[in-house]
Amino acid sequence: MTTPDPPVDLGRPGTLYVVATPIGNLDDITLRAIRVLRSVDRILCEDTRVTRVLCDHHGVRAPLLRHDAHTEARSAAGAIALLEAGERLALVSDAGTPGVSDPGQRLVREVTAAGFPVVPIPGASALTTAISASGVGATGFTFGGFLPKARGALTTLLSGLPPGTHAFYVPARDLPTVCALAATVPTFSQLVVGRELTKTHETFYRGAPAAVAAAIAADADAVRGEAVIIIVAEARGVDDDAIRAALAAARAGGASLKTAAADVADALGVRKRRVYQLGLED
Repeated sequence: MTTPDPPVDLGRPGTLYVVATPIGNLDDITLRAIRVLRSVDRILCEDTRVTRVLCDHHGVRAPLLRHDAHTEARSAAGAIALLEAGERLALVSDAGTPGVSDPGQRLVREVTAAGFPVVPIPGASALTTAISASGVGATGFTFGGFLPKARGALTTLLSGLPPGTHAFYVPARDLPTVCALAATVPTFSQLVVGRELTKTHETFYRGAPAAVAAAIAADADAVRGEAVIIIVAEARGVDDDAIRAALAAARAGGASLKTAAADVADALGVRKRRVYQLGLED
């Protein structure tokens, strides 16, 4: 067994470190994050049992204090008192980056308002993990946090999505309902679902909405764990003639087909492949 690295000098007392932790695989954590966790006076966390597993795995011995959505109001006040006493604190969530659809926003806001520094320690995020392996969203996407559970609110949100790439968190148990509804929205051209990312049963479902909905309905394990769903929505009523006209205008200035296709796809909210193919046909 290797001996843990000694604590490091974190600098100014009274600092809050916002530390990203693994979303599944315990080794998906930065060296800097480990050193910070080994060096702070206390760690604020959603569930001490979950964080203790991570700490034991990486030789972290700092005391753990609960800080979740239900305790954030009073624990923020307690954290500020500790910072006033000169302690250095780390904030973690059960998985991923605090403050990104996880507790932490209020604490960061109140700590900065009280005049104490907040230092981000970047790392794992289910959102960027899913986007990186999705094959879509490289030129921009919107993130909507967790999808609403109520069917009416979910239907309204999905049907109102503008052209572009949209990412959401969703408990896997809700995937059959979400994907079945997505398959009914005519402007959706593609879905990518990443489930149990970085874990043993990591699974991706990709393709046309109806095909993804069918694949999830046929997979008994699809309702297990957590997921990220990425939706590619195209503009309503954009036919081939409109795309050709926009492409011709874009190329009139001397742009290459590749560049013009990318610009038109972004402007009209349609898939770049579709625009590029039409350009090759002309």
